[in-house]
Amino acid sequence: MTSYEFKTKVVPQLIKVAIGLGIGLVVIVLTQGWLFEIGFLKNVEGLTIDYRHQSSYDAEIAAGFKDRSDVVIVKISDEDLKAMPEPFPFPRSYYAHLTENLVRAGARAIVFDITFQSPREEDSVFADVLRRTNNVVLGATVQTGASSEYAEVRSLDKTYNNVFYKDNKNIGIGMTNVVKDRDDVCRRYMPMIVAEGDYTPTLAFAALNKAFRLKPLQVVNLDGDAFVYRNQRIPRYNPSDFLLNYYGPDGTFRYVPFSQVIDDDAFQTKDEIELETSIDAYDEATMALFKNKIVMIGSVMAEERDYHSTPLYKDDAGKKNYSMNGVEIHSTAIQNVLDGRFITTIDPLSEVFLVLILSVAGFLGLLAFKKIKVRQTWLVEVGAFLFMLLLIGGVFELGVVVFSQSSLLINVVNPSLSLVFAYLATAVYQYLGERQQKALIKNVFSHYLNPAVVNILVNDPSKAKLGGDQRDLTIFFSDIASFTTISEHYHGKPEGLVELLNEYLEEMTAIVLKYDGTLDKYVGDAVMAFWGAPLPQKDHALRGCYAALEMQQRLAELRKKWKKEGRPELSARCGLNTGTVIVGNMGGKDRFDYTVIGDSVNLASRLEGANKQYESFIMISEFTHRLVKNNVQVRELDMIQVKGKTEPVTVYELLGRNNMTMTEEQKQALDVYHEGLRLYRQRKWDECIAYMQQAVQLDPTCHVAQIYSERAGLYQIAPPPPDWNGVFVMKTK
Repeated sequence: MTSYEFKTKVVPQLIKVAIGLGIGLVVIVLTQGWLFEIGFLKNVEGLTIDYRHQSSYDAEIAAGFKDRSDVVIVKISDEDLKAMPEPFPFPRSYYAHLTENLVRAGARAIVFDITFQSPREEDSVFADVLRRTNNVVLGATVQTGASSEYAEVRSLDKTYNNVFYKDNKNIGIGMTNVVKDRDDVCRRYMPMIVAEGDYTPTLAFAALNKAFRLKPLQVVNLDGDAFVYRNQRIPRYNPSDFLLNYYGPDGTFRYVPFSQVIDDDAFQTKDEIELETSIDAYDEATMALFKNKIVMIGSVMAEERDYHSTPLYKDDAGKKNYSMNGVEIHSTAIQNVLDGRFITTIDPLSEVFLVLILSVAGFLGLLAFKKIKVRQTWLVEVGAFLFMLLLIGGVFELGVVVFSQSSLLINVVNPSLSLVFAYLATAVYQYLGERQQKALIKNVFSHYLNPAVVNILVNDPSKAKLGGDQRDLTIFFSDIASFTTISEHYHGKPEGLVELLNEYLEEMTAIVLKYDGTLDKYVGDAVMAFWGAPLPQKDHALRGCYAALEMQQRLAELRKKWKKEGRPELSARCGLNTGTVIVGNMGGKDRFDYTVIGDSVNLASRLEGANKQYESFIMISEFTHRLVKNNVQVRELDMIQVKGKTEPVTVYELLGRNNMTMTEEQKQALDVYHEGLRLYRQRKWDECIAYMQQAVQLDPTCHVAQIYSERAGLYQIAPPPPDWNGVFVMKTK
């Protein structure tokens, strides 16, 4: 391509991409609140969240929620006021009686969304019940600051303004504050509030503390983008709250009237007094509703004004009613934690990436659309506008589908805004003219390849193509033994496991590179490497064997270090095979890896796993052994037929280099073992057992001798068929 062609064809396209990226950056700056916050956009995003809640709501599923929910609400309504002998606010003795009935029913936790701020008569009755009960949570209401990372209490004493908390610190205290957005809709929930420098749980988390028998004032921990509660990660939406994942509109949880729960044979309602008869609504069926449940007690009376707008509505005489009682909002937060049902948000980097992609794609797509030649040019403009609306609709629909299927919240306002800006930018771009755009942007496409491959491609770029060559290589696989057990050691402390694994992989990788191997990939704790490519190596098999031996030697040294540090002592099993494979760039045109494929690769992987059967640490195939037998010391293990193969292969345990130091007993044990193996294949079971047991006595590390001794013992009892050839068939990988 000439310089002129580059300037006239390539540069204009680069300028268009740059403008698209610029649009994206403008949208990011405007929407991320780095300079200022646009309240209107926040309100619009809130409305889209509400729509997604409503779209994902399934009335049939919600209909069965009452039976499976862990939370039951005892409501105080106007009907209960009519049923009670005493007027509201009720005497504290009513709550004492209610608590005793719920304890008798086996409630898991009893939570009052009621504040007891002032002393009253009969407080002693309720206080006595609270002293005898260890699963009660009381509510507290506080005035919060207007601007803070967390809600800050302006004035609050250590009694939490609750007359029953002063002398009974075993009671749980939870803040009943409900968080609302700019449009007065409750979409979020705070797990804790900062009260004069002390973190205090909100009502839902105070209830969970009692349900899980934690300390009454236990609060969540902060870990990056999540709150951590009992090793459970709760995605943070804002620094101090998370999004509620509503199960339905108001009334989705089971409500039981206060008068029904208190009306046992020891309590008389107004009707019972007037009719002089016993009704006793608190029967066995009612008690069963509270068994092992978290019971929330709160008012649903309109004059209490404890109702709030939520994203979901219910049809109320043909009108959409978005209101929900505060007690059910707290219940939703509790159930979300118990179910692990949280709304996660797309990470900021991905959102930025999405905005940038849509900005560039939208700008280029709309420009291409506007190049359509028609007589009526206004039709193109109308079409471009409709095309923009279609793209915005697609973004919105994607957000709805993803939210419905995985409770993942994708911000649809910002990407939609990028498309609107892209449409406006096309008008500006056309007005100014493409040739007036002189900015130059540089696009670099890179693929993450092995450094040795990169050096080759630098010298010969034509090799950066899909496909590969057939070549004889030595393939290596290794895996950490009992890694699942080791992972359990770090339960709750994943960073410790990552640190240990990184140290292990770093050491093993250094050895691979020391012997000029090519590191193919890591698969969890497994390492895959090969020798003989991309640079040819005549001694690739020997290099692989020496690397495996040095890995075991280094691991032995590391185990001493890890033992002193109190960390798990890792052991690794290795498998090596030599054979013809296809090596080269595998993948798609935009993303590929330099790797190897073929049956020989699969066999190497199977040999690594087969070590477990023989209690060995390095297993090599007969094909590798042929190339290294004069330079290494081995112990023949078996003839095996690995899973997925029909032909058996002889395998060996790699013990060390040819000049390795061995005691006389070890040398004798090796000879005795091989003689025992010969006798085993000749069906001379008695002689085989004698030789194998002698080998174990001479060298206790010869574990395979004990295995053959046991096999021969079994064959003494049940001899193999006449066509038995000594091949051991592996049933697993």
